[in-house]
Amino acid sequence: MAEDEKDPDEGSRPFGLWRASAARRRVERQEVRRFTRGRRKALTAWLIAGGTVVFLATFVAVALFSPIMSVREIRIEGAERLDSAAIAEALAELQGEPLAQLTADDVGEKLEEFVLVQSYSVQRQPPSSLVVEVVERIPVGVVVTDDEVTVVDAAGVSLWSDPAAAETLPKIVVPGDTSSTAFEGAAMVSLALPDELRSEVDTVTAQSAEDVQLTLRDGTQVLWGSADDSDRKAAVLDALTTATEGQGFTMYDVSSPERPVTR
Repeated sequence: MAEDEKDPDEGSRPFGLWRASAARRRVERQEVRRFTRGRRKALTAWLIAGGTVVFLATFVAVALFSPIMSVREIRIEGAERLDSAAIAEALAELQGEPLAQLTADDVGEKLEEFVLVQSYSVQRQPPSSLVVEVVERIPVGVVVTDDEVTVVDAAGVSLWSDPAAAETLPKIVVPGDTSSTAFEGAAMVSLALPDELRSEVDTVTAQSAEDVQLTLRDGTQVLWGSADDSDRKAAVLDALTTATEGQGFTMYDVSSPERPVTR
């Protein structure tokens, strides 16, 4: 009897082997697909990266060397006393230069001859425009010497010589030269004055930076004090002269703008 008994799993073994083989083949196919997808993703990433590098390199090359991105238009902004055409002529040598390679120093070298240029900024507007915005020095007074009348700005820079300038700009009278603290105080006060009021001032005097005084063209004296709070002092002086017009006052003290005095 024992010899006639059969193994119960004997009939199912071929089917089990087939299932195991099929399962193994599925796993192998999945591994192949996963590996293939990984390679495709990696290849795609490399292609994108490579394309980006090529694009950037091409863009930089065009920007740096192509005549498409060279200077063909120069615009001057901010010039009032300065002649824009003269500035543009001085900058004309930059025409045709690669826009991306131009620096502020390149422009500055061409502007050195213009003493009225206090500062400037440069904007590059692709594909071919260069915009130069200048900030001009503001004439605040004249310095009178034995042989000439020199127009100066608040930093003491000599702008030009013109005897007639004293008719519209105040004379700045201080001990020492334009490098002194007295000049600095007087010049900063004149700079703070509105253009119309500045033209009415005959003389700005100062023994130090703390005791600036104005003499208007009609002889009226203005005690200003230091250059501190000059905008407020100018507004107070304008209000006082308007309110007291025709009343015969010959002195205004705005050194303390909250408590002005008239006499």
